[in-house]
Amino acid sequence: MSETADQPKPFTAVDGHGSNPGSSPGSDSVDLPLTRLSLTDFLDLETLQHIQDAFAAVTKLDTEIRDADGKPVVAPTDAEERFAVDATLGQLLDADAQLEDGRFIAPIAIEGRTLGSIVVRADELKQGNELNRERLEALAAALDLEADDRDDLLHTAESAFAANRAASVQFLYLIANAITRLCYQTWQARHHLQELSALYRVSTVLSGSRDLQHVLNTAAREMAEVFAVDAVVIRLLEDGPDGPELKRRANHGLSESYINRNRLLVNRSEMFSKAMAGEVIYIEDLPTDERTYYPELARAEGLSSMLAIGMIDQGTPIGAIQVYTIEKRTFAKEQVKLARAVAQLTATAISRKRLEDDRRSNAETLRQLTLAADVQRRMLPKRNPALPGLDVAARYVPSYQLSGDFYDFINLGDDNIGFAIGDVAGKGIAASLLMASVRASLRAYAHDLYHLDEIIRRVNVALTRDTLDNEFATLWYGVYNPHARRLTYCNAGHEPPLLVRDGNIVPLDAGGMIVGVDRTQAYDKGILDLKPGDLVLLYTDGLPDAMNADQQRFGRERIDALLRDIAGRTDLRSAQDALNLVLRTLRDHAGPRRGSDDTTLVVLRAT
Repeated sequence: MSETADQPKPFTAVDGHGSNPGSSPGSDSVDLPLTRLSLTDFLDLETLQHIQDAFAAVTKLDTEIRDADGKPVVAPTDAEERFAVDATLGQLLDADAQLEDGRFIAPIAIEGRTLGSIVVRADELKQGNELNRERLEALAAALDLEADDRDDLLHTAESAFAANRAASVQFLYLIANAITRLCYQTWQARHHLQELSALYRVSTVLSGSRDLQHVLNTAAREMAEVFAVDAVVIRLLEDGPDGPELKRRANHGLSESYINRNRLLVNRSEMFSKAMAGEVIYIEDLPTDERTYYPELARAEGLSSMLAIGMIDQGTPIGAIQVYTIEKRTFAKEQVKLARAVAQLTATAISRKRLEDDRRSNAETLRQLTLAADVQRRMLPKRNPALPGLDVAARYVPSYQLSGDFYDFINLGDDNIGFAIGDVAGKGIAASLLMASVRASLRAYAHDLYHLDEIIRRVNVALTRDTLDNEFATLWYGVYNPHARRLTYCNAGHEPPLLVRDGNIVPLDAGGMIVGVDRTQAYDKGILDLKPGDLVLLYTDGLPDAMNADQQRFGRERIDALLRDIAGRTDLRSAQDALNLVLRTLRDHAGPRRGSDDTTLVVLRAT
């Protein structure tokens, strides 16, 4: 047997499989890069210093605790100096005033709460360590020591025994501190495990539902169980007639009479204003606390303590969670911390559910808009009319899926055809519905009546009867007789179509005011005989109102200049060529971005 066989081997921590780095091939362990650890990752410097000093005091040996690189971790302990200090301390420990009922007591406590203690009786501590003066004096006599030498021997022996006694007391407290540390670490681990378990449980339940109300009901029920409280209420922040109000959306454990009889107005409650700012509100006794909103109701309900936590997501207050107990209760710091975490988790879940609801709602709205836009597009003419002596082109460019603009071609018999263009106030769904109403009225009266001024008057009366004050439309309607080459028209407040003839521009503006405002309004009509080469542009306000990057309108002057250019060019032979040039010029001005208004264009070119 070797000379080291009986020496104890130092303990070495290994991984979860009991293997060390460099395990043999085929084992179930995996070699991973080792994280560099230090003693101070597990013990603070003060504790390491106490351990080193205590060991030096007990063994009387110079002692150092070193790190993995062989460097001292704490200040070195001098055994002789420590022995002298312990000797002095031992003399002080002889005073009974240093003891409690003749005992040394080392407490074991966590977070100010005593768990236990280590107790050693002072007289027992002396047993076996007391100085036997009679034997020392006999030894001195046997050695024939002088009086001074005998006194030195006795003094040295007394100091040594006192030092041993002091080192024992210090070691007692060191053990107590070690037990405290282990208890605290266990307590922290257990608390963190409970906290994580509760959060995981709540998050799992909250994430499993797509219905917001189910999320709120589940959160209230789970909080009551996790915190072992008697009731939980979840309120969401909503705008009310008297300002922001916390409205009850989920209730667990409270009577409906209590819940439905009280309102919580945030701007009238300092307590809930603070909760919405992120503070935790605690009331020990609801019936007697001056901050309680309705103390008499709380007394009737049998409630005592309350904890209120604001639900805030990304800095935005969403609501509050209130937990109630029937018996008076103080909530520990770790419980308040967990309540905050659950409130944050619930706030995030509420925001996520709201976003999901909005997304589904928006998807359904988008589907409906798509269907409505398809219907509206079907209302537009499918093809341009083919007329002798008149070339026609048209283009409809909505700024949104649905538009308030429209144009129409109405076959009236005897080769006569009606041209209509209009613009309804507003955009989107409301404008598109009003546009459909105007179009339907115009088509109905155009087939039954001959005079254009009477047709527009009837449309105006119908629209005024069925709409609100802010709902109106502009409308231009003309009828072309190809045999007489005559265009009869009536303009109801619309952008006047422009006639280009021999380089001159003439607005076709005979008529009256917009339709849908004054049911007594009378209208005039205008008559125009077209000549070969004449060009007429019908348009909505999306053309003149188009803005460029410098916020400059396309404007009437640009329209006039563009029409003169079109009329003077020989390469633009058709109405479609003229329309394409208008659109290109508009894009050059406004750029590729979509305009803020709908744009509808109709070009009539006499041949």
